[in-house]
Amino acid sequence: MGKIKQVKPHIRTMLNHISFRMLYGRIVKEHQYLSSLHYNLKAVGWDDFTFFPDGFAANASLLYLLFKILQKTKPKTILELGSGQSTKITTRYVKENENSQITILEDCEEWFDKTNLDIFASKRSRYICSPLVQTKFGKHKRLWYSTKLLVEEDKTYDLILVDGPFGTMRYSRIGIANYIPKIIDEKNFIIVFDDAARIGEQDTIKAIKKIFRKNNLSYVEFHVYGSKKQTCLISPNFSFLGTN
Repeated sequence: MGKIKQVKPHIRTMLNHISFRMLYGRIVKEHQYLSSLHYNLKAVGWDDFTFFPDGFAANASLLYLLFKILQKTKPKTILELGSGQSTKITTRYVKENENSQITILEDCEEWFDKTNLDIFASKRSRYICSPLVQTKFGKHKRLWYSTKLLVEEDKTYDLILVDGPFGTMRYSRIGIANYIPKIIDEKNFIIVFDDAARIGEQDTIKAIKKIFRKNNLSYVEFHVYGSKKQTCLISPNFSFLGTN
C-alpha cells in the first residue's frame, strides 16, 4: 500500500525490527534486491516505468519477490489487497499474459484515483474501490473491505498479496482469514504477507496456518528480509521459491 497511516507499534514489533535478520536485511539485502530488481526488469523489458520503493510503499524485497513469483510460476489468477507500487508489476504482468487476470481491492478513494493513473489497464484487470466495514474473525473485530465478491464468486486465486487494509497492532488484516481455504486451490497457492515483522501480521499468519492444519492442507513457509519482512505460505510444489 502507498498510503501513510500511523499504527502504534507493539513492543514485540519494535524488537523484531532490531533483530539481526532485520538489520542485515535493511543494511545489506535491500540493496541486493534493488539491484536484482533493476537488472531483471530491464531483462524482460519492464524498465519503461518508474518505481519508488521507499517510505511506506512496497520495498525492494517485496517487489523483487513478486517479480520472481510472476516469472517463475505464471499465476493465472491474482488477488491483491491494497494497491501501490506493487500494482504496477502485477498489472503489467496481467496485461502481457492473456491467460491471467487480477482483482485489486483498495479502500481509500483518494489513493484509488491516484493509483488508477499508474497501473497497466486491461480487460483482465479489475481494480475495485471498496470502503472498509467492521468484520469479525473469531472474537477479533477489525475493519475489512466491504465488497462481497470473495463470498459471491466461486473463484480461487493462485497468488494472493496481503498488503491491505492498513495495519493494526494485533490481528492485523485478519479479514483475509475468513476466506481461507475457500479462495485458494489447495494444491496450487501462494500467499504473500507484507509487513510480516509486525506482531499484528504474525497473529494473522498464525491464524491462517491453524486453518491449514485444521483442513489438513500441506504448506511451506519462508521469509524474505529487506527493509521490511515478507512471509510466504505456499503449496509444496512451489517450495523452490524459498531458495535464494
